[in-house]
Amino acid sequence: MSCRIVSCFGLAGSGHWRRLVSALLVAGSCGWAHAGLQLDARRMPPASGAVLAKDAVLLSAAAVVPVVLPPWQGLKDLAPDEGGVRQIGVARTLETMDTAAKVGRLLQWRSLASGQQVAALQWVAADAHGLRLGLEFAALPAMAVFRLYASPGSPASYEVTGAALLERLAADAQTGARTWWTPDVGPTPVLEILLPAALPSSSLQWAMPQVSQIVVPPSLVEVLSIVDAAAPREKRRYNACQLDVNCQETLLDQRDAVIRIFYVSQARTFQCTGTLLNNPRQDLTPYVLTAAHCVKDQTTASTLQTSWFYYSQSCNSTQLFAGHAEQYSGARWLASSISHDMTLLQLDEVPPAGALFAGWDATTLPLGAEVASLHHPHGDWMMMASGIFEDYVACTVAAVGRGLDCMPQSQPDRGFYRVLWSQGGIEAGSSGSALFVNGRVTGTLTGGDNWCAAKDGRVVYGRLDQAIATSFSAWLGAYAVLNSDTHWPVYRFQVRQSGGEFYTLSVAERDQVIAVFPNDLVFDGIAFYAAAGEHPRMVPVHRYFNPEVVAHFYTTSEAEQQFVQTYHPSWRYEGIAWWSPTQPGDGVEPIYRAYQYVPGVHHYTSQTQARDAWRSDAALLYDGLAYYVWAAP
Repeated sequence: MSCRIVSCFGLAGSGHWRRLVSALLVAGSCGWAHAGLQLDARRMPPASGAVLAKDAVLLSAAAVVPVVLPPWQGLKDLAPDEGGVRQIGVARTLETMDTAAKVGRLLQWRSLASGQQVAALQWVAADAHGLRLGLEFAALPAMAVFRLYASPGSPASYEVTGAALLERLAADAQTGARTWWTPDVGPTPVLEILLPAALPSSSLQWAMPQVSQIVVPPSLVEVLSIVDAAAPREKRRYNACQLDVNCQETLLDQRDAVIRIFYVSQARTFQCTGTLLNNPRQDLTPYVLTAAHCVKDQTTASTLQTSWFYYSQSCNSTQLFAGHAEQYSGARWLASSISHDMTLLQLDEVPPAGALFAGWDATTLPLGAEVASLHHPHGDWMMMASGIFEDYVACTVAAVGRGLDCMPQSQPDRGFYRVLWSQGGIEAGSSGSALFVNGRVTGTLTGGDNWCAAKDGRVVYGRLDQAIATSFSAWLGAYAVLNSDTHWPVYRFQVRQSGGEFYTLSVAERDQVIAVFPNDLVFDGIAFYAAAGEHPRMVPVHRYFNPEVVAHFYTTSEAEQQFVQTYHPSWRYEGIAWWSPTQPGDGVEPIYRAYQYVPGVHHYTSQTQARDAWRSDAALLYDGLAYYVWAAP
């Protein structure tokens, strides 16, 4: 007898790390499409060295202009179970800020002692649980700095540079505008904007035609605390549908790979579940697997906000785990396998220490296999469901309304696994959560029955083995071990005082320089591409800094390193800046170097015209080839 499922829930600086775990390749008789790959998990290590916590940044602006939103009246705007996706925020228009001219009249720019210009706005929505602001940029200088505060007296919750936003945000095909949805830091957020003294305030042009107002608490735990504060503390959930992840022992490690994700689509805020994945290169690249009906393009991925270690302190505890963390930097969309309702993302931020890169199994599951799922139903602390793999099914997810239509076929080539629950169940917000077999990820949740308790309920999961074969092989396939991602952008700054150039591969260092030295260095963007770590047929590029000249120096030569250390101790060694290829070809180009006698700085270029001009300039000593780089990603 076939079963047709029509309801849809759960649609509901770079380090040089060593490879700690090897991948096990299991060759198939019919090529990679039918080959299996099993990969063990690995843990995000603590930061190496003596890393100091970043100082709390307080508001610099003396005046904060308020923007007050009228009460929200639109219950009809909220559809929390549309297609099983959990909606927590609604779109609200903001007529007072829907053009750049209106925003310009609100901003009150003032100069700081550093010479920077600063302005700040605060949004107030008395009936909101949070706000996400939709800044639509028509002009965005890379040297701009944006800081988000929960209130005027709070330290900064989040800081981002214009350079980071320009890389992260997709430009609208029609207008070229880029829209940034700020993280949710509360119902009264303050946005502070800083510009270098050299930049006029008119270089930044933006409007805010919409905000996304969080109208229900992100977690069911918060709903209970508001609605029924008198309920017994042990009844943290509204029913017995779910099993606290800490009330079992088999998947305690895997809970540190599962994250609660929030995103904005059409100015509405939604919640799903995702899982941090290991990859065959074992290089701690933060790949996250979730459902395609949650995130399926770069526009949505850029809005990603994540909750880590979002589970109870202990079995059925009423306290949230003390080590939980929030991250706000969004993600890069890599690929979606629509036929398996699955998306692979790469986070723009390094996961917190202790996060687990989950192992996974891309072999076909045998019928009757015991399975389990870790998820965030209704945004609640992490829960677990368990059951057995029942059969293979063919499913489609409707583009409108996200309805799920499945017909069991019991044929191994079908794109989804159907699971029969014996304990627990899924709810809105569970979407995108992983299916575990023997502790490894095998699929992601699309939807199915969600009655409570959902014993004997049936749900379907997109198959990871097929998604890797058809869509994710560049990142998770067997050949990803050989074809490591080596093309990382190297950023360039012009140093005003010395006239020299500063290069860095670290996004964190780039943003720190922009934020701390806005009037001393000018950001030029991406200069070229290089490797972040050691790789065959590559050499390290070493970095030195001379505080007397305020200049950096880069070399691949061991002899030159020895000479500098012996005869020029004022140049301080700062370590390996990046790794470069040893020979030209396949998109590789040379970088040439020259030394300027006064004030004593080096210059770098890939242009042969500049190189030839250096040779005839008496003020310069032409040094020849410095190293090779990739001109493009």
